[in-house]
Amino acid sequence: MSTYKFAELPSNESVASATTFLISAWFLVAAGAMLAEPSVDSQVRALAAKTPVVTVRQITARAEQPDTRFTIEVVAKRDAGRVS
Repeated sequence: MSTYKFAELPSNESVASATTFLISAWFLVAAGAMLAEPSVDSQVRALAAKTPVVTVRQITARAEQPDTRFTIEVVAKRDAGRVS
């Protein structure tokens, strides 16, 4: 009868080394992204350069005065006894 042999499991040292390597690589990529990103001032300048300059010209129209004037008189009876 033959004995079954299990595959070798990774040792604690190799798992710790791989984990440390992956975390270090992650931080290296994050640091590179932060250094490559433009500063806030340059982003504002770039946005201002893309914003079109709009010139507003105000056109005033001359309103003509009407030939006649109307006066409206409102006449109402006021009841002094009723106060609300």
